[in-house]
Amino acid sequence: MTISFIITTYNILPYIGHCLDSVAAVARAGDEVILVDDGSNDGTVEHVQAFAAQNPFAEGVTFKPIYLGTNTMGGVGIGANIGLNAASCDTVFFVDGDDWVDIQGFNKARAHWTLHPSDILFTNYLEFDQSKQATKKPADFQKWSGLDRKTPLDTLRAQALTFIAVPWRKFYRRDFLEAHKLRFPEGDFFFEDNPFHWAVCMKAETIGFLNTIICYHRINRPGQTMASTGIELTAFFTHFDTILNNLPDADDRNLLSAARWLLSNMSWHVGRLSRQAYYSYGTAASKALQSIPDALWQNDLAATEAMKSIWPIANRLRSGDINGQIDAWQRQAIDNRLGSMNSHLQRLQTNQGRLQRQVLGQIAADSFESIQRRRRVAMPLPPDPSE
Repeated sequence: MTISFIITTYNILPYIGHCLDSVAAVARAGDEVILVDDGSNDGTVEHVQAFAAQNPFAEGVTFKPIYLGTNTMGGVGIGANIGLNAASCDTVFFVDGDDWVDIQGFNKARAHWTLHPSDILFTNYLEFDQSKQATKKPADFQKWSGLDRKTPLDTLRAQALTFIAVPWRKFYRRDFLEAHKLRFPEGDFFFEDNPFHWAVCMKAETIGFLNTIICYHRINRPGQTMASTGIELTAFFTHFDTILNNLPDADDRNLLSAARWLLSNMSWHVGRLSRQAYYSYGTAASKALQSIPDALWQNDLAATEAMKSIWPIANRLRSGDINGQIDAWQRQAIDNRLGSMNSHLQRLQTNQGRLQRQVLGQIAADSFESIQRRRRVAMPLPPDPSE
């Protein structure tokens, strides 16, 4: 099977070279590499052009750069859709321009995909922490150990929906995407891979899973969406509405999965919200949570979520007590600042005590050396044996 690699870029000059090198290493004759740049102004475009001029791809690989010239609204949705519209191969594989492909793992996954075709194939990945220069496992890594591949489609779909929504860990059959007109939602928001993930999983008739590391996803770099702490996180509630609107009527099983998905993401949100985002986030959360039926909330959700830290927050917002939750967030923020200040003071006191001990030790050493010098001066010289 041939592959359309879709690379999306925006102001990632320090990383794009590594990405392109890795894709060039796995692209084969008949493949195409579609790079969509979303208006970079940091030299990314010039680097891509210089890379292409070197003709680094294997014979028979087509390189299709698309330079939008201006930054589009939202995240990568528009760029990814442009790439999808330009794709012509059997398979679609997305690559973030600041990530890179694991060559051995990707080739193994490609061989599996060729022998076991499906609408989508889930694979595994590792995160690379840019600030710490270290790799780590993603949050859903442990799900692989409990995965049941020999189960009915509905259960496979339910398992797939619990995985992190990122598109670049999947192989997509392009005819499947085109038959269902599956595209990323476009708008003035980020995290658009979440509703795309749900739409793909809900439409798929065959789903494959292969626990092989095929790429490294870069995190904690300057300018990254995952560093969001403000009102952009309210996009999750817009995406929740999109997910619900695309569910079949009376589909309580997937409605329950969607509600759990939302609560899981809220757990990640609330610890990083800025004060300026409290009201906008609380208002959007309240509206979204109220769309979950009472019976589902009070019974099914309460049975699995009630012991989690997000549950009292979600209950308060769902009841409409937005101001009460904002007050709670503000008190928590004050407590956190006080705790941070106390920790800082304790470190200062510890350092001060250590410094005092060092100074006293030095004084004692100096005093001892002074005494020794005085003793040497006061001690009479031994008699000269020659006399």
